Amino acid sequence: MEAPPFEKETHSYMDGELVVLEREHKRYYDQLREKIEKYMREKMGDQRAEKAAPYLLLAPDLFVLLARLAKDKRIPLRSKSIALAAVLYFMTPLDIIPEVFMGPVGYADDIIFATLALNKMLVDVDEKIINEHWNGDKNIIAVIRDVLSKADSLVGKRSFEMIKKVFKNRK
Repeated sequence: MEAPPFEKETHSYMDGELVVLEREHKRYYDQLREKIEKYMREKMGDQRAEKAAPYLLLAPDLFVLLARLAKDKRIPLRSKSIALAAVLYFMTPLDIIPEVFMGPVGYADDIIFATLALNKMLVDVDEKIINEHWNGDKNIIAVIRDVLSKADSLVGKRSFEMIKKVFKNRK
């Protein structure tokens, strides 16, 4: 008996290599993207929402990237634990800027946490491996630099300091 379409794995090709997006990552990815896109449609015209929109759309891609890196056998254990901490941070409903109360804008801290994790992982992980797993449109290194350079304006200085503190305590 064949699995229902929503339970099948999704396959895509990157640089000629077959990449499998596992069911649980696909479901979370789709749910997250749907929430963010709905929020953006509802908030068009709101300057704060429009400013955050390109960054909020990074959330699903960062989540999947970190999940893939956590499972990659080439990634050192220390970096896997950092990736896993970032995945768990995405899934935690009550964090520094909780999605439960703030809606998709609440993913801003998750995105910053994810980029802090990736920045730290670059010490031990070859950039090529990270690029293999990245589905985003922009260069992942440029994304990391951009997000971290604008973190204060995305979430505020106080929240950014809190995110850095949580990151240091989890790694």
